[in-house]
Amino acid sequence: MWLVSGKRGLGCMYGTVMTSMRRKRWYERRWWKVVSWTAVVLVWIAAVLLAAVWFYVRSGLPQTDGVIEAPVGSEVRVDRDERGVAQISGESAEDVFFAQGYVMAQDRMFQMDMTRRQAGGRLAEVIGPQAVESDEYFRTYGMHRGTEALTAEFNEETEAMVTAFADGVTAYIEEASSAGELPLEFQVLGYEPEAWTPEDTAIAVKYMGYTLNGNFSEELRNYELLRRFGEEASFYFPDYEEAGEYPAILDGVETAGTDLPALAAGPELGMAPEWTPDPWNGSNNWAVSGEHTDTGLPMLANDPHLGLAIPAVWYQTQLEIEGDFSSMGVTVPGIPGVVLGHNGSVSWGVTSLSADYEDVYLERQDPERPSFYLYDGEYEAAEVIEEEIFVDGEEEPRIHRVEVTRNGPVMNHVEEEGPVSAYSLRWTGMEPGEELNGILRVNRAETVDEFSEGLEGFVTPGLSWMFADTEGGIGFRGQALLPVRPSSTGQLPVPGWDPAYQWDGFIPGEELPQELNPESGYLMTANHQPVPADAYPYEIGRNFLPFRAVRLEELLQERIGAEDPVVLEDMKQMQQDITNTQARELVPLLTEAAASWTEADGGTDMEGEALGSWSATEEEALALLSDWDFREETDSAAALVYQLWYEGLPETLFERHLDITLPDHLTRQRVLTEGAASGTVFSGLEGVEERSIERVIRETFHDAVTRAVELQGDEASGWAWGDYHQLEINHPLGGVFPFNYVLNLGGDALPGSGMTPGAVSYNIETGGADHSAGWRFVSDLQDPEDVLLPGQSGQWLSPHYDDQLDTWVEGAYGTMRFTEPEESLEFRPEQEGDTADE
Repeated sequence: MWLVSGKRGLGCMYGTVMTSMRRKRWYERRWWKVVSWTAVVLVWIAAVLLAAVWFYVRSGLPQTDGVIEAPVGSEVRVDRDERGVAQISGESAEDVFFAQGYVMAQDRMFQMDMTRRQAGGRLAEVIGPQAVESDEYFRTYGMHRGTEALTAEFNEETEAMVTAFADGVTAYIEEASSAGELPLEFQVLGYEPEAWTPEDTAIAVKYMGYTLNGNFSEELRNYELLRRFGEEASFYFPDYEEAGEYPAILDGVETAGTDLPALAAGPELGMAPEWTPDPWNGSNNWAVSGEHTDTGLPMLANDPHLGLAIPAVWYQTQLEIEGDFSSMGVTVPGIPGVVLGHNGSVSWGVTSLSADYEDVYLERQDPERPSFYLYDGEYEAAEVIEEEIFVDGEEEPRIHRVEVTRNGPVMNHVEEEGPVSAYSLRWTGMEPGEELNGILRVNRAETVDEFSEGLEGFVTPGLSWMFADTEGGIGFRGQALLPVRPSSTGQLPVPGWDPAYQWDGFIPGEELPQELNPESGYLMTANHQPVPADAYPYEIGRNFLPFRAVRLEELLQERIGAEDPVVLEDMKQMQQDITNTQARELVPLLTEAAASWTEADGGTDMEGEALGSWSATEEEALALLSDWDFREETDSAAALVYQLWYEGLPETLFERHLDITLPDHLTRQRVLTEGAASGTVFSGLEGVEERSIERVIRETFHDAVTRAVELQGDEASGWAWGDYHQLEINHPLGGVFPFNYVLNLGGDALPGSGMTPGAVSYNIETGGADHSAGWRFVSDLQDPEDVLLPGQSGQWLSPHYDDQLDTWVEGAYGTMRFTEPEESLEFRPEQEGDTADE
């Protein structure tokens, strides 16, 4: 009975439990409830954190309306348009420049601070040990040592302008710091910026000039070519006219009538460090006479090409000073005034002059006194400077020893014993100049003559200025401080101990390249040679870029020769033209050599495996090139394979066969064109096997197609340039997780390349289009238009962080003239005893 009832009882209990378990749904189980509530809590915490971050970052955005009491003598009004561009107007120049400094700092303070720290070698103070090498380089280069001489050149009015601007920047720093409202970057790095000074503005000028230098690295590369391969290697020097004499370091040839001492064994100098500028920072600008336009007034276009970044290199600004001038355009963050733009009477723009402002000098040390260097038979004491480099996280500064000879700072010591101990560098940009005095002059100019005169004394950057006025004048002036080299072409390092290689002063301003109102009806510069070498008495450089200029010349002549007058839309279209004239020259050579290749010519891939007959994909790619119109559209397969071939040449041709990377465009052009004419490349180089043009084309084109297949598959007809060539704009903190996801911008497919007027250079490893015209400007001298990539503000979460990006990608522009302001801010004189914001 018990057993039965017990069994029964157990069965009933088991059945009850099972029934209960069957009724309990999965979402009712305890583990699920724990997981669910945990997820809810985590999401809630994440939402709170995101809201806090959003609120915190938003709190640092600038005040753009209301009233700020400030140390101004009279009211200053700051009206911002829908793009966040500030129009600053007031009665006093000093008050307007104070407001400009304050407003610029609101939008770009971190960028301004990074510029002065980079140029002055002070990044390690806030970034840490990883920036020490960079700081040592810039402390050696010495831009910070040139600021005092530049500020000493300020006239009274310029000093007042720069001081007022600095006071405005500092006022913002103090207010934002005390309120805990500094931009995000300062909070992430954990520091507050120092007060701004006139010397900081001076170093911003110097640094802009520095970014347009490229000869330092070129001279070292040329030297290494001669050292390895002998005198015939001079063929590989970039030379616009493929001619000229140069000092032979290794065998004592004569140059310009002066004996260069023979060096039995030239020491290795090494290559320039990674912080040297990109030698191909270029631009386009041109002006068309009013005789050929629909308005009867001249038209002008300008699009400076620099590395793309967040924030933009340029800063849009408008200044109105009662009874003085009214200008609109852009400046460089840290520099007051309007640097490029329009003032109601004159419009102006710039390109890089691409001249040679630097020389590398070989140095001989005294074996007994290492800080003494030979000159003219005697040893002279170098200036020895002990630079203190403070490093975040370290209590004591690191001491970096700098030696400065009569030729400039010693950039590298190469050997303790031997005929060459070190090399130094001389740069004209270290000389004091009139750049900041000239800003006021050009902003006030009313004619092209006055504008040209206003440029007198500009030292750096070396620029080709283009300008046009409402009286119908157009003009060009190449302005820089250019050395007179009596015994050198500037292509190679020269003996610093020989007086024959010292600069003989500088080219007088009136003899710099310049022209007004040409008969052709237009002027244009695109980093090509300013004047023919045989028509100019001075050596100003050999390395210029012709290809964009060739295309712009075609377009201008075609448009001016047409029946219809030039309209502003024509200027925009020319600015964004994507025809590659270099490809037009090289592709026929490539396809002809490819057609002539046979297996008997040989060839290997990058791994050394022998190449056989052309693959189906290679043949399809060659056919695409044969039918190409040389327009680099985003959907062009031919543009992709051409670019992979051409931009691969420094590695697939020169590194492969010479064990040295030769990136220069003129060198590539000359090697290929003359190789096609002679049938061979690398002829006459010591220790290098001559190669047929057919073989090098077979090898390099195979490498390009292999890369294209890796990127986009083996159907060549499906390749697209824009699938690889995409906009990439990075923030200084964008290399760090998670900022790379929120601060960096890009991903848009872009046409063109560095060789098209619509210039968009790119990273060959990634395809990231990271070098282009960050600012585009067109002017009919009535209603100028522009666009700034990606936007006016450097502050994340600002509506103007990237609000011009789509406009730029679409090839559109915005009006520069105000109608109704979106926001208005007033600076009012401080009331005694009260400095609070309202």
